[in-house]
Amino acid sequence: MEDAERTRAADGGIEFHADRVADVTEADFVAVTQETFVGHAIEQFRDFEPVSDETTVYYLYVTDNSGRLVGVMSLRELLNAPEDDVVETHMHTDLVTIDADADPEHAADEVAERDFPALPVIDDDGMLVGVLRTEDMIEVVEEEATEDIMKSAGFSFTDVETARSSAILESSITKILKLRLPWLIVALAGGLMAGGVIEQFEDTLEAVVALAFFVPVIMDMGGNVGTQASTIFVRGLALGHIDDRNAMRHFAREGLVGLLIGLIIGGIGAAAAYVWQINEPYALELATVVFVGLVSVCVVASVVGYVIPWIMNKLGFDPAAASDPLITTVKDITALLIYFGLAAVLLSELI
Repeated sequence: MEDAERTRAADGGIEFHADRVADVTEADFVAVTQETFVGHAIEQFRDFEPVSDETTVYYLYVTDNSGRLVGVMSLRELLNAPEDDVVETHMHTDLVTIDADADPEHAADEVAERDFPALPVIDDDGMLVGVLRTEDMIEVVEEEATEDIMKSAGFSFTDVETARSSAILESSITKILKLRLPWLIVALAGGLMAGGVIEQFEDTLEAVVALAFFVPVIMDMGGNVGTQASTIFVRGLALGHIDDRNAMRHFAREGLVGLLIGLIIGGIGAAAAYVWQINEPYALELATVVFVGLVSVCVVASVVGYVIPWIMNKLGFDPAAASDPLITTVKDITALLIYFGLAAVLLSELI
């Protein structure tokens, strides 16, 4: 190995499979062997031409003659060291490194905990293979969060790249069907079950036709609240804002938010129902049913939108797999049972 070398990413180089730190590692750095003189290392920095004009070099990496990483020096330390000294006498040997096979999302957490603008990436043999820069990890976090959020809407992607809409649009019809159809089948099954619930209360619906007007209102409102809750949870989990330490606090907060939303929306809906049917003898009972139905669906949707992804996460599954179609199925059936069940009780004299 030469005294100094500059390594670049090049076509035909080492290939890494998906979902590894190596995929986002920059192979654009300055490395010298431990016997290199400081003056020679400085010359290497002067001659260094990064592949990208936006690349900033923060450190000098020191290897042994086999290419294994043994030390590191900051650029400032290098410039302040006597040029006749060898870099080995000034390098730091207590290294903080990232494994090339590590998961990028976990590596992003590691980088966030360190006050370093860049960290060296090594393979299983300790060989220096690249540099992981803080700015590179920002894109990784954004892609992971996008993947999780897209999954929560019913897309069962298997890697970060397929989370991008451009990849979806360019996929074959068969691949698109595989991505979208499974969760849509779940939604279809849920819709059929919800229809079965309505059928069980057919007599109640025939007696008070006005009940039918508020069914889509209740289901749509539950869908909106549930989508908000699940999106907030999946994003928070993906970005590391929700963990075992604060999960219950966020859960309680989300339940309270759902209750408050339900009280406000339910009050508006109940007032509309009462005014609309004010000349009917069941106007007050209908308003009560609408109020309780809207409050219930908002609370259930908030709780389900949080709990289902959390349970899947605790079981070791990807929390984003708790898609909106599944959450919608649960909250729709629950809300309809409460809505028509209460209507059957309060409006029993009309049935």
